[in-house]
Amino acid sequence: MNTSHLLTRASLVLGLLTVSSCHLIPDMPDPLNFPEAKARNLEELHSESGNYNYNATLLDDFGFLIELMTGKDRSSALSKSPVQNPAAETMVNLIDLMAASPKDPSTGNLQVQWCARLCASDPSAIVRERAALGLGEVGVWAGVDSLKAAPPGIVYATPEEVGAALEGILRGLRVMREGEDEGASLEAASAYAHGLYLNVEGAWRLLSATDSLMGRAPDLPSEDRLRALTRHLRVRLVEEGLFSALSDSSDLVRAAGLRSVVKIGGPDAMTGLLSQPMPGWSDTVILGLVDLVAQYGLPGGEDSELVRGKCLASLLGWAVDHPAARVRARSMIALQRIAPDGPRSLREEDWNSWGQSVGARPGDSS
Repeated sequence: MNTSHLLTRASLVLGLLTVSSCHLIPDMPDPLNFPEAKARNLEELHSESGNYNYNATLLDDFGFLIELMTGKDRSSALSKSPVQNPAAETMVNLIDLMAASPKDPSTGNLQVQWCARLCASDPSAIVRERAALGLGEVGVWAGVDSLKAAPPGIVYATPEEVGAALEGILRGLRVMREGEDEGASLEAASAYAHGLYLNVEGAWRLLSATDSLMGRAPDLPSEDRLRALTRHLRVRLVEEGLFSALSDSSDLVRAAGLRSVVKIGGPDAMTGLLSQPMPGWSDTVILGLVDLVAQYGLPGGEDSELVRGKCLASLLGWAVDHPAARVRARSMIALQRIAPDGPRSLREEDWNSWGQSVGARPGDSS
């Protein structure tokens, strides 16, 4: 959302608050709900390296509105105050940010950017877990349908390459406005940016720029090019954030990443995870996966029978041989969802006998 739109909205909100306080209109719900305020606070709470700032200037929505209306720079207008628990403040602002509707693309962009950044670098595992779940929510809106792993040997774009892409986009817009070009330069710059393999920082930088430049496109084709690049950058941020979650040191974050992958990709995403379970998965990760199977089931179709057989073997292995009772019990609940001809039982020996009767061999439960 650009500054002019924010100022217009702020003026309307102030007017509504004034007439409401004077009882000129009936009481109404609080109209102050600025996702930009939450993003501003998240920025205040984090250093460029991702660590917490223990001194920050945090504002509520009304304070953000006043700051916006006065146009004062936050560093000179307000002094910083000690922040006792930046992780808790981060969680509050993240939850409030994700409560906003992404119908306005600028709001959705902020949600994608902050979930990806927090998922990749926030010091708190609880915050990273919530950010990973948020990527599942906003990933559906962003149009992500699956995670595409990086090709072998791929190298992330350098800050210099990202800067060159942004410079090319700005140049393409300028020469169009000056009548020196009909759009070829912008098309080439957009294609160059699209071809970069971006990490969170690079995708964040380009998405922030393209979002603010959308209103400066001189015609519909150039606006469409910027919009297509914006969609691509959203997808990259979701992918990078979830790849970080799936390799996180915390079991809770990895489990949240799995849940978001399934939310985005549907039951098909579970088959790849179940058919080739990673060695060393913790109980928390396994429980997250089997609970998803119990909730969504597995995709059908003849082409998937071989994969379903591998998934069944993994679940049987966990149900019969896993050392943790809760993993065994919830694996049996998941089996009841995908094997309707199996026993309605939470006894390991019943599922072991059923597996032998249908020729299903339990997989490795470790």
